Amino acid sequence: MNFQVNIFTAIIVIIVGIYDLSYAFNRRRQPNNKKGIKAFAVLGMIFTISGIILLIMCLMNKGL
Repeated sequence: MNFQVNIFTAIIVIIVGIYDLSYAFNRRRQPNNKKGIKAFAVLGMIFTISGIILLIMCLMNKGL
């Protein structure tokens, strides 16, 4: 399977994942804003893990 990955796309996906995780972490102590905390945490984990996988695939394609 020949799958081309851009390194900037991988970095942006990692940044979005970390942002979602930080949003969920910062909102967990506010009693009025309990909606969507688990969703942001799950999406943050998915984006972070997939961004790391994309970055590894990009580095493997470059031969590093």
